[in-house]
Amino acid sequence: MDQHYASRSFWLGERDYTPSPPLEGHQRADVAIVGGGYTGLWTAYYLKKADPSLDVAVVESQGVGYGASGRNGGFAMTLLDMSLHHLLRNHGKERAKAAHVAVADSVEEIGRVCAAESIDCAFTHGGLMVVATNAGQERRVRMDYEAAQEMGLDDFRLMTGEQARAEVNSPTYQMALFEEHCAILDPARLAWGLKDALVRLGVKVFEHSPVISVSTRPTSVETARGLLDAEHVVLAANAYAYAFPWLKHRLVPLYTYIVLTEPLTDTQWESVGWKNSQGIEDKRNYVHYYRPTPDGRISWGGSDGIVYFGAKAEPRHDRRASTFTRLAGTFRKTFPQLAGVKFTHAWGGPVAITADFLPAFGSLEGGKIHYGFGYCGHGVAPSNTGGQILRDLVLGRDTELANLVFVNRMPAAFPPEPIGWAGAELSRRALLRQDGKMDRGEPVGDMDPLILRILNKFS
Repeated sequence: MDQHYASRSFWLGERDYTPSPPLEGHQRADVAIVGGGYTGLWTAYYLKKADPSLDVAVVESQGVGYGASGRNGGFAMTLLDMSLHHLLRNHGKERAKAAHVAVADSVEEIGRVCAAESIDCAFTHGGLMVVATNAGQERRVRMDYEAAQEMGLDDFRLMTGEQARAEVNSPTYQMALFEEHCAILDPARLAWGLKDALVRLGVKVFEHSPVISVSTRPTSVETARGLLDAEHVVLAANAYAYAFPWLKHRLVPLYTYIVLTEPLTDTQWESVGWKNSQGIEDKRNYVHYYRPTPDGRISWGGSDGIVYFGAKAEPRHDRRASTFTRLAGTFRKTFPQLAGVKFTHAWGGPVAITADFLPAFGSLEGGKIHYGFGYCGHGVAPSNTGGQILRDLVLGRDTELANLVFVNRMPAAFPPEPIGWAGAELSRRALLRQDGKMDRGEPVGDMDPLILRILNKFS
């Protein structure tokens, strides 16, 4: 196994993975998909299911799942925009509900595909518990619940602090919002399982094939060792999509980090509870997201989000000792009964942030080029929705999915450096200060980064 690939996360190092050969020579396909993460894999899957005669090829620079798809916390959840409240406020009841329901359907769809294709990724449908640990977070929880009520969603329920602590025992919980549509899974095994399913369906998967250029005259994908002509090209590189000229400045790679505990003993698990395998997030601006793993560990991520100068995704940013230390501290504050538990793994990676916190899908160059990116750190389920959307765009279908609020649009452009980095860093510090104010019991408003508000107003 490529040790660089295996070391990117605990998940990617779980097994000895053998990549497919790289693209070599001059080849042809009906559809060329650039990117072997969830967006590209799901797009290939749904294209072949819709039309088995299509010649579909996936071109991946490293191994499948190398990016966020193999490093994330493993939450298949519905979050779009900064919150359900923001989604409703920004897009109105009908469009917000249609988007939410489409992604909720994808949570169930992932489970169905895993069963149908025998993908062993420990898919566990336990729901999501969004916890509040102070008064400011309580306000945000209630606003999301009120938004769900207004949209007519019946899969949300409020929990008292006592009810939340009965599910997962943390003295920090003051109340919670439970949502039915969430599952936890092993992200790398999902990527590997999807690749195996694609190979069975006849999709060509080329790994270790960094793309040099994408051309439209004729439509083709060039790598260091090969050229792939195609009728359609799908750009599915997410946090790495800034390299394509059409998408430059339309996203920024933001780094998020995770630490992982050693396996807990039975006694330690009894002190925590957590028998129903819920995913958990809090309502900070820079959330903590955490879940149990199949081998009895706790994965604990978040706390901060870093945009590095240059706005590029580079391996040197995958480790950040200060954030790992902060994560260990917040873990122990949340679970003081586990103060002696050790952390065995720590990693990070880039997610794609858009100016309005919504993903974006669409077509360019007269329908020859299609794109999907910008899940803002919650892409496991929306990327499944995105794969179905991109199928419809490639095939020219006018469907409900192809008319969702985040389709056929291009997000506002971020400013170039150094203005872009300065704005991102000022926003980060302001949001962290707001998190600190909430912890101290001071009143705060919504998460509303100034630079994003300005960009969206004048876009």
